[in-house]
Amino acid sequence: MARTPTRDVIMSAAVSVAAQHGISGSSMDEIAEQAHVAKGSLYYHFPSKDAIFENVLQAGFDRLADAIRDARSATEAGAALRAVTEATLAVLQQNPARAKIVVSEMFRTDRPWGDAIAPARASIVVLYRDVLRDAALQSGGTPAAEAITETAGAAFFGAIAGAGLEWLLFHPDQPIGAVADQVLLLARC
Repeated sequence: MARTPTRDVIMSAAVSVAAQHGISGSSMDEIAEQAHVAKGSLYYHFPSKDAIFENVLQAGFDRLADAIRDARSATEAGAALRAVTEATLAVLQQNPARAKIVVSEMFRTDRPWGDAIAPARASIVVLYRDVLRDAALQSGGTPAAEAITETAGAAFFGAIAGAGLEWLLFHPDQPIGAVADQVLLLARC
């Protein structure tokens, strides 16, 4: 059986600790204990706690971007909005602790890692914007596709993320399709 690289073990431990205490309430000692590594090992792989969480968030955004692209390319244009919604919910479901962190940090600009993750955040928002534009073109409708901006992409992501966390934390028995239906009601308004 292949060993998990230490960097991945540390990032996973950081996610677990932050899910309990928040990023600000997490310490390098707790992360080292959760990862079952010496504190020096943390500093060997990451220069600081901020660097750990920058990597955690970057990996979360990368995973989400891949899921969005895959869902969008694997479906017909008219079904892409649903496919992307369900793919996003599936990513959140696969790692609820990381989902809580990514969602809570998505719009925080005051964090040390804010500048570092800004391009990843922007690329996610653009992907959602493009899916909304495609849906507008398919429906022949209102608003015109070019009127849909990154703000709409951020709002759509926020709606999916909010519904996803509501689902995972309070209604985990609901099927993913039912949660997607609720999010997509907003897109029709």
